[in-house]
Amino acid sequence: LEIVQIEERCGRLQVENDDLVKRWLKKMNEEAEKVNDVTHELEQIRRKSAALSPQMGTAMFEDDRFFGLSPMSAQNGGSVAPRSAVGKIDARMEELHSIALSRNGELLAVGGHSTTVKVFDAATGDSIYSLTGCLKGVNHVEISTDGSMLLAASSDNTARIWKLDTGRHWKSLSGHIGSVVTAKFSTDASRVFTYSQDRTVKVWDTQRGLCIKTLFTVSSCHDIDVLDSAGSRIVTAHMDNSIRVWDSASGKKLREATIHKEQVMSVCANRSGTRLLTNSCDGTLKLVDASTLDVLTVMSAAGYRPSRNWARASLSPDERFAMAGSIDGKLYIWDVNSGDLVRSLDIHKSP
Repeated sequence: LEIVQIEERCGRLQVENDDLVKRWLKKMNEEAEKVNDVTHELEQIRRKSAALSPQMGTAMFEDDRFFGLSPMSAQNGGSVAPRSAVGKIDARMEELHSIALSRNGELLAVGGHSTTVKVFDAATGDSIYSLTGCLKGVNHVEISTDGSMLLAASSDNTARIWKLDTGRHWKSLSGHIGSVVTAKFSTDASRVFTYSQDRTVKVWDTQRGLCIKTLFTVSSCHDIDVLDSAGSRIVTAHMDNSIRVWDSASGKKLREATIHKEQVMSVCANRSGTRLLTNSCDGTLKLVDASTLDVLTVMSAAGYRPSRNWARASLSPDERFAMAGSIDGKLYIWDVNSGDLVRSLDIHKSP
């Protein structure tokens, strides 16, 4: 009888806890919507002001200078493994956490220990925007596929979106109760996916700035990426040496595989979502079939060792090469098909 009473009490407590979580999420979404409404009103005011002064255009005043977009023509043809650094941009930050290049190669975004996200002309290195709004450091930055928006994940438990035609803050995605580690747009930018140290992935409606789904990953996660244009399937990289694929609409785990000997720090999908590139603390990068999670290629090199728990590897646009930075300050480049090291570039003085 006592056991039955305890079970009944536990059941009631579970119901109360679920109700509390639902009410808390509703409250956080309401607060986020208020912030987005205010942001929208400010944007309307800014546009009206700009209409009164059309000669100002979309340039931004910063450090006693005007900066406008100076497009760099995208290069055609297959990727070529670089042999040296072709330029240097001083981001004037104490520590850099993430960089992002627009799909057309014109813009370079940088986030780090500073609360400011900086956007540069990738061809000239000229500063275009200093985007403010974050209350703590920035862990990850990303530019939407069409180049119209910039997304940043911050340690202040929030992700934010700026419009890149104006440099103005557009949406605040609030609802996590831990530092937001990474944030991704779906290919069509209709959805945003965020992961936080609260061990949840949140799916957001980009236009409304509202959380429409929360996935509980249980195991701590370092990185996420999307596998199709709408983001109906996502992949996560975990501290338990595994990667997992999820249905973002239902929140159900579709498959998982333990493919590394140590924690997986990053995962990125190719443009078709058919292959994945992972980077691990075990000193290896692996090319993985996204449908089966079978390992296709293993890449490693003497001297290569990732410098941080969220050090990321990347694929070249044509998937010929994989690249990752090492604790020795070098950039390592591998041939994806053979797994052979193409070369390492000694381009930094620190990790």
